[in-house]
Amino acid sequence: MICDIMIAMTIKKYLQQIDDLANKEVLVTGGTSGIGLSIVKHLLYKHADVVILARNMTKAKEVKNNLEKQYPNSHIDLIEYDQSKNDSVVKAASIVLKEHPNFYAMVLNAGLIETKKHMTFTDEIPTTIKTNYVGTALLVKELLPHLKEGQRLIFQGSLCAMLKTKHIDTLKEKNLSMWQQYFISKSGVEALFHHYAMMDNQQPSFYLVEPGVTSTAIIRDFPFVIRHLGKVFLKVASHSSDKAALTAMLAMNASTPKNSFIVPRGFLAIRGYPKIKKFSEKRKREYLVDLLETK
Repeated sequence: MICDIMIAMTIKKYLQQIDDLANKEVLVTGGTSGIGLSIVKHLLYKHADVVILARNMTKAKEVKNNLEKQYPNSHIDLIEYDQSKNDSVVKAASIVLKEHPNFYAMVLNAGLIETKKHMTFTDEIPTTIKTNYVGTALLVKELLPHLKEGQRLIFQGSLCAMLKTKHIDTLKEKNLSMWQQYFISKSGVEALFHHYAMMDNQQPSFYLVEPGVTSTAIIRDFPFVIRHLGKVFLKVASHSSDKAALTAMLAMNASTPKNSFIVPRGFLAIRGYPKIKKFSEKRKREYLVDLLETK
């Protein structure tokens, strides 16, 4: 308990360095659990108006009620948003543009791991890749023509995106495990960030943040044994969602070069606070952006 209190105090001390976000509206996809919920809490602590884009509206309403009790003067809106379904993404984008067109920042955080062991590209893009990557890309595509200078799009990447992936033609012929799907999906998100960040004459600013190895609920649908072992590993070799969320918070007022991103310090990016790091040449995978044109 004492340790938890000390960690919470150091996180608040870090947040005090972030500019106040009063009268600024920030949207967060997947903001009802894990890192997304921690980002929402940090935003409310900094007095931002928050819009949560969530798949499960029953859960979202419960989360909203609890947050309003913790932050009595907060302003929280909800938008139904299922990143795995194109029509839901398009509908949510239209609501954003109609009701929240002048948002300050959007954190593209939503993601999942499909627990089916193997999937191929035979009939469609595997679920994890479709949700985490293609869904994110579609949302950005819908919003981008209408965004203005000063607005921020913050992509939630992953440490696993540094792992080597095959070329897209090879991927289409391969049986992909659930972890391979996840690695490819997060590599795709980072490729998407780089694709947009390096374009000229783009009005919004693009940011990439990574949370480091984090203890979250993303393994909640795994088989019991894997879930149990995963919790043990994450307890020892990870940091909390509240700490992992600080990279997204730094992106609220930092200015990063186009070829850089924000990541926690330390081994496995779990033992320190955010720093700006050069985006590696090995991560510049334009062929994953080309995937969007083939499906």
